[in-house]
Amino acid sequence: MSESTGSSAHEGSPAGQSHRADQWGTAITTTTDERVFVRGVPLDEAIGNIGFPDMLLRLWRGDEPSSEETGLLGACLVAAIDHGALSPSALVTRTIASTRSGAISGVAGGMLAFSDYHGAAVSRAMTILATAPSEGDLTGWAEGVFDAERAAGRRLPGVGHRWHDRDLRSERLLDVAAGLAGRRPVQSIEALATRVAAHSGNPTPVNIDGALAVALTALRLDPAYGDVFFALTRGFGLAAHYVEEASRGRPMRTVDPTAARFDGPEVARSHPENDD
Repeated sequence: MSESTGSSAHEGSPAGQSHRADQWGTAITTTTDERVFVRGVPLDEAIGNIGFPDMLLRLWRGDEPSSEETGLLGACLVAAIDHGALSPSALVTRTIASTRSGAISGVAGGMLAFSDYHGAAVSRAMTILATAPSEGDLTGWAEGVFDAERAAGRRLPGVGHRWHDRDLRSERLLDVAAGLAGRRPVQSIEALATRVAAHSGNPTPVNIDGALAVALTALRLDPAYGDVFFALTRGFGLAAHYVEEASRGRPMRTVDPTAARFDGPEVARSHPENDD
């Protein structure tokens, strides 16, 4: 019997329609022989004319944002860009850089350190904020959220910080976001911070995850984008840590967080306009 060529991998009859893939659609991007269209916008025309926050909102939401919305997303990008060499993700990135593995590996490794304790709490905070009542006292709501999260063995996302009793980044971003969000979402995340402070007996600020949750909710983004936004934005900071480590540190050094020192431009210890 001669060997057949060019035959199907399955020689028998198909069972029902299982051999056929269903047609599926996407409304995000399409291409022609010369052009790429994202949400209907030709990228060759967008380049140099549409800013990144504007294009990102078009991509994620599917509609044209207002100038106030693009300004708020730009503020979010600035607020989350970095938090220093001692954050867990930066230490991972620097350790990978010390092995002289590639920059993509270093940044990806740092992102794998994100969790409920570090960076990946924005989406859950957005989901919780969506349950806040639109009017009335927020104390009872905050109490219920606090009790439910504790009963589930989870930290309350969006509040508290291991280094900051007060986080000026978050305060400023909440001020900017209030223009779109209104005061109610800001008051809601602040109510959660107040409840945690009452439990712990320690100052409990709204952290950057909580401020981002308010801002990204005001921008009408799906909560699934919350953690992704933080990770991608902080990736720019991780890239800076990778490049600095690879250029200044010796290969295979021990990246000891207790030995880190800052030798950049002199910084003020406090912000006079915000001192009480």
